[in-house]
Amino acid sequence: TDSPHPSAPQQRAQRAALRGGAMPLHMKKAVQLVQDVKRARWLPQFNDKVIKEVVEEILNDTKEMKALVLEHDDLQALSEELTAGLVLYNDLVERNRRCLLAYLNKRLETIEELRWEVGLFVPDDKLQRLHDSEKQYLHLYNTTLDKYMKHYVPNCKEPLDLTADAEAPEEMNLQIRAVDEGMGEIMTQDSGTLRLRRGEMICVKRTDIEQLIRAGKVEHVRTSRADGNDGRH
Repeated sequence: TDSPHPSAPQQRAQRAALRGGAMPLHMKKAVQLVQDVKRARWLPQFNDKVIKEVVEEILNDTKEMKALVLEHDDLQALSEELTAGLVLYNDLVERNRRCLLAYLNKRLETIEELRWEVGLFVPDDKLQRLHDSEKQYLHLYNTTLDKYMKHYVPNCKEPLDLTADAEAPEEMNLQIRAVDEGMGEIMTQDSGTLRLRRGEMICVKRTDIEQLIRAGKVEHVRTSRADGNDGRH
């Protein structure tokens, strides 16, 4: 005779099926990560705490799936309830995993874009938003890009700066004003060594200073035109 009480595997399957109604709450943390990175003006602070909680959810759901499977020798004879529970657990794991990967991948893409936008001069407020592993990724990305630009063709005589001139320049020389403190001496390819103090104005080649402009460390005052007229912007 059939027992009036469900077995342990059936109880797990029932709990899994009942969790279907609470799935949004179960995945709330993973969705929060995706929403945070989507709404941020640049990148939100790396949320290590919530990431660990999402990983814990994935591990717990995977553990439940394994427990359901290990209690049955014949997987072809699983009940509909048990099968539904396994499918549900698998969906929860996959959805959490995809949200987590979307969050991390979006952050890495944004970090790469920052390198092309400001070069090596990453603003401190943005650098502080990165996890230590993301800072290491940025360093390795810089190294790889720098290596390519110096050896883009065999026996190249000069490096090719692929990050310069985000837009086609109208003129070659710019007059700029330093707005950041503590930049010290900056070695440039064509303008020599620049010693920039806050408020000081100098005229330099656009290719030497454009990344500093993008990083907000100096501001463009006016363009020095070849015909002797100054084009103010």
